[in-house]
Amino acid sequence: MRRDRVLWGATGLLRLMLVLNIVCAAVFALALLLSWPMQGMLSARLTHKYGGTLDLDQAVLAIRMMLFVGIAGGVALHPIFSNLLRIVATVEAGDPFVDDNATRLARIGWALLALQCLDLAFGGVVRWISLLKLDVTGWTPSLGGWIAVVMIFVLARVFRIGARMRDDLAMTV
Repeated sequence: MRRDRVLWGATGLLRLMLVLNIVCAAVFALALLLSWPMQGMLSARLTHKYGGTLDLDQAVLAIRMMLFVGIAGGVALHPIFSNLLRIVATVEAGDPFVDDNATRLARIGWALLALQCLDLAFGGVVRWISLLKLDVTGWTPSLGGWIAVVMIFVLARVFRIGARMRDDLAMTV
């Protein structure tokens, strides 16, 4: 039987994203851990770039907070990619409307909600960094992300009802 190219591509992409997510979270964790023994070098670099008026302790703490939010984002992304991989596998098997996929979608919804909350925390850190007069990119809240959270929870409910209807139909035949 020939494999569906879209599902094959989705599986490959999700596996790649899962690996890249783990690598990025590990790099952020390593950078966070190294920020303590290398604080002197980091402070010297910040002083060289921004001058002596910078509150170095606050600047280093802000950098650490950014790294922490990055790690937490990686933790939140992991169940999204892993559950999507499992859902795609059920689609490939020809049986996607199962109760397990409803549960997987709900887990994805909770992970997306966590990401949206982390995005708000990220926005707070960005604001703090800008108040410290450090170079930082802008931030705007993601309306699309909040819509996606609601949409995924609704789809989880649709899958759960669909799986029950399918089971009921199978019992009557």
